[in-house]
Amino acid sequence: ADAIRGATSSPFTHCGVVIEENGRLLVLEAVQPVSITTVEEFEKRSKPGTFRAKRLKSAPDAAAIEKAKAWGKKQLGLNYDSRFQWGDDKLYCSELVWKVYNEAGVKLCEPKNFKDYKLDHPAVKPIIEQRYGSADKLPKNEPVVAPSDLAASPLLVDVPRLKK
Repeated sequence: ADAIRGATSSPFTHCGVVIEENGRLLVLEAVQPVSITTVEEFEKRSKPGTFRAKRLKSAPDAAAIEKAKAWGKKQLGLNYDSRFQWGDDKLYCSELVWKVYNEAGVKLCEPKNFKDYKLDHPAVKPIIEQRYGSADKLPKNEPVVAPSDLAASPLLVDVPRLKK
């Protein structure tokens, strides 16, 4: 999480997609492995003060939503992609969210490239070395989306918090 914060200068380090199942709100998320969890469990793992819920300003039609939800559920059990590669055999959190929305015909943001983030941040350098061997082996032009990129999408609005 510190590396994501350092690379993006944002408090957002994880994300998921809220889906409704049998009248319950659940979160589809890319952890190890891609899974579904309760909103309460998802929020409990958040750093205090950083949990946000967002929704589209304009929802796609019901068929597009079902298509996206079905695609997302097909990803259940996939391994977490700790190298943040833009493929479909493994997924990282913001890639999963981006691709679920994309299945509904919604492009939340343009993917960036690794080189667009602060790769020289002290919390980022050791992660790059651990996962790639060295900074020269990092595919700097690899498409990537971070939780902060999704959170900044002009297509999304904050969902107000209800008092418990």
